Amino acid sequence: MDNPDNLVDLYLLTLVVEAGGFSAAAHRAGTTKSRLSRRIIELEERLGAQLLHRNARRFSVTAVGEQVYRQALLIREAAAAAQAAAAEVKGSPGGHVRIHADSRLLPLLEGMLEGFSHHRPHTRISAIQSDEGVDALLEQRADIVLCMDHTLPDSADIVARALGSIRQVLVASPRLLAQTDHPDHPDSIPDQHYLSHTRATTSRHPSSASRRRQSPRFTSNHVSTLLAAARAGMGYARLPLYLCHADLETGRLRTAFESHAAPPLPLHALTLQEKAMSQAATSFVQFARKHLALSQPPGITPVDKID
Repeated sequence: MDNPDNLVDLYLLTLVVEAGGFSAAAHRAGTTKSRLSRRIIELEERLGAQLLHRNARRFSVTAVGEQVYRQALLIREAAAAAQAAAAEVKGSPGGHVRIHADSRLLPLLEGMLEGFSHHRPHTRISAIQSDEGVDALLEQRADIVLCMDHTLPDSADIVARALGSIRQVLVASPRLLAQTDHPDHPDSIPDQHYLSHTRATTSRHPSSASRRRQSPRFTSNHVSTLLAAARAGMGYARLPLYLCHADLETGRLRTAFESHAAPPLPLHALTLQEKAMSQAATSFVQFARKHLALSQPPGITPVDKID
């Protein structure tokens, strides 16, 4: 199959077989009956086998021709699938977008999905909790990775598209704050009173979010579990404000060390280069920026408001 003419002629063979003759197939292919017949004869010569029986009264497919036709049909279908994939990247109205986020950002993503689904009703959406980040992009298992980190990936294949910044707060239950001696700095909190968010998997591209603490009392990659542990008085937890705002409003949690607040974390949508992005992925990034600007979740500064 090194000869590229074979691919074209195999396609023409499928047309002839499906049309039941050369005249109808030639019309469909936009060529003449004689030229089409000559291409099939040349294919037979290259393959060393007769594919069709043809005379003035009878047209039929040989046993070998039937087998070759079935394989040629698979090639034709694969070519159609490749064309469809390219059409999606260039801008089909539907498409599929796969969005990965760690558990701290999954609630933020969930808040966007209803609006985005109305914005693009024909687009399929996969929203996945994942700690793999850049690995998922480079291995083409994700189209977008929501990232909350000061350190961006060092890869020429990855583009970090700014969405805004997220304020973090150190929180604890009123009961814990009443029972324990108060350290004078967040770094002085003993490990037995610290709750840490951790990654479920180890990425080839480590994040700067890795904690200095060696043995915090409680670690979890599920932010809902971390919140429950903080409410139960198990320790201090550093969380995005938007996640624990309701708990602070109701008094289930309180902020600690406000004078030593950590700087906001930049929020990015990590994607591959522009030429590798689908229309659906591009549309989601644009929608996410508008959504954050309009909804203004507590503790999140949209990109349009960043100096």
